[in-house]
Amino acid sequence: MRGLGVTEALDALPDAFRLAFAVLTQLADVWFVLGLLTLLYWFGERSPLSLPRERGALLIAVAFGGLSLIVVAKQLFALARPPLAGEATALEHVPAFLHAIYTNAATATGYGFPSGHALTATVVWGGLAAVLDVGTRARRALVAGTIVAVVCLARLVLGVHYLVDVLAGIGFGLAYLGIVLTLARRRARRAFRIAATIAVVALLGTVSADGALALGATAGALAVWEAVGDRLANSGPMGFGVGVLGILVLGGGFVAVYLLDIGVVVTALAGTVVGAGVVAMPVLDERIGGREKEDGPTQNVSR
Repeated sequence: MRGLGVTEALDALPDAFRLAFAVLTQLADVWFVLGLLTLLYWFGERSPLSLPRERGALLIAVAFGGLSLIVVAKQLFALARPPLAGEATALEHVPAFLHAIYTNAATATGYGFPSGHALTATVVWGGLAAVLDVGTRARRALVAGTIVAVVCLARLVLGVHYLVDVLAGIGFGLAYLGIVLTLARRRARRAFRIAATIAVVALLGTVSADGALALGATAGALAVWEAVGDRLANSGPMGFGVGVLGILVLGGGFVAVYLLDIGVVVTALAGTVVGAGVVAMPVLDERIGGREKEDGPTQNVSR
């Protein structure tokens, strides 16, 4: 009944559509959106979007809170996905060495209402449209709305959600985003505190790996911002080398924790390290850069 016949109708589409939308759904997958926001935060005004450091931290906080909200909402409603959501189709058109990756992208398990991808897309891309200064507000809203629509369509084409699920995801995402941006007033510290509160509620509602990871990452990020947030907000863009190192270490760590079953406590602790590392990385880069600047003049004088 939640599908209103849409999910069933899309099931008749050619396999090529499923292959394409398995890629497009990554626009709201956890690894992609958190990686994107991390890079924008690290490189700040040096990035193509010229995002000030504090606004980048604000978006990371909003994303962390959104992930916790997904855990809360899914457990609250506990509504199932479509019957075939866990089965990958069109595998015969995918090279054997990509079967595992494709299956992970094209299937889903657990509760289906509301759509986590729809909520995440709304929060992240809508958040970017709200805080960026690039282009006009109308154009940013159009781009964000288009991406959200594509992600929602992808979830329906892949058969992992009903129409009502994605519409609810958009609704929850818009409500959450509006409330957080209003309360935070573009201050990252306030947004991290709101995200931490939602994360605690998520873990109290049900002890799960997703909830533990969200709480750990949010707690680590909040602790660092509370300690050196003013310094981080005023620090310059990170260097490319440190950024690559950070992505390899922290990104690899996050993916490992996200995919492996290592227990709730260890997951929370690992999430704390990753969350703290993501937010604190510009300070490490600043220290490295400071040593280089001190060494430079000394070498010039010796010449």
